[in-house]
Amino acid sequence: MITYLSGDLFQSPANVLVNTVNTVGVMGKGIALKFKRIYPEMFEAYRDVCERGELQIGKLFLYPTPNKWILNFPTKKHWRNPSRVEYIEAGLSKLRARYSEVGMTSIAFPELGCGNGELDFETQVKPLMERYLGNLSVPTFIYLSGVKTDPPEHKDVRSIKQWLRSEPAALPFDEVWQDIVEVLSRQQEFATLAKGHAYRAIATQSPPTITVEVGDRNTRILSEELLSFWQQLRDFGLTHGSIAPEHRFASYLLPVFAELPYVEPVKVSTSSSGLRSNPAAGLQVVPPPMPAAPEKPATGDLFARPDYAAQG
Repeated sequence: MITYLSGDLFQSPANVLVNTVNTVGVMGKGIALKFKRIYPEMFEAYRDVCERGELQIGKLFLYPTPNKWILNFPTKKHWRNPSRVEYIEAGLSKLRARYSEVGMTSIAFPELGCGNGELDFETQVKPLMERYLGNLSVPTFIYLSGVKTDPPEHKDVRSIKQWLRSEPAALPFDEVWQDIVEVLSRQQEFATLAKGHAYRAIATQSPPTITVEVGDRNTRILSEELLSFWQQLRDFGLTHGSIAPEHRFASYLLPVFAELPYVEPVKVSTSSSGLRSNPAAGLQVVPPPMPAAPEKPATGDLFARPDYAAQG
């Protein structure tokens, strides 16, 4: 049975809260951004499954917390795009087929794909939700939203990109790759940071690949290696040869990544004398600016298992 409510979905009595997401690891607007702020560990897990390509349309990512389970429900592929009715139907079909076996006892939904997704609830989304959810054996709540105020994220690309890049520790690889493509569209001549060896770097969009040209020798750096390099830099905030010796192409990647606005080159060493005499080349993520101190204190699985999203 479906119950419609006004009010705050985050105050719902349901044990499962549904979060509408994309499949590229960005929670930048609307209810998804609120979920990210309340459940930062959930966001990190969601971003990781997106970067591995495991969360796709028609698959759902359930993240248990001590009090609630968060069901990440893709309504769009990329945050730059609006939601699509067929994506919502694919997710609802999966949910109806699997909800009982993962132990859901009640579930609360926002208006799927509306708001930032720009679908119309009454004519496009409500009929689907009632068709797929009306006969579930657990209490089902749908929270109706108020009036939209902010522009949808796919129509506010500039501000979303600026916001994402102001928090590089949360930046998914898909966004970083687009920045690298932009860098390599205007610059292809580089030199290694350590020894100054010249080379050319050329980006291929799909799959993400950087081709390194040194004289008449070409080396391809594949998407898996690019992703691993960014994850290490993002998660630790710093990278150099001693930290990440497994990155055999680090000498070619360091100068390219150093061109990103949220990354800067650094010199590193295990000793102060070494830093002066023989430093190693590295990169660090530029931290976001510290907020000004207030004048006075403020008052006041995938689908339950880690392998679920990979299932059909």
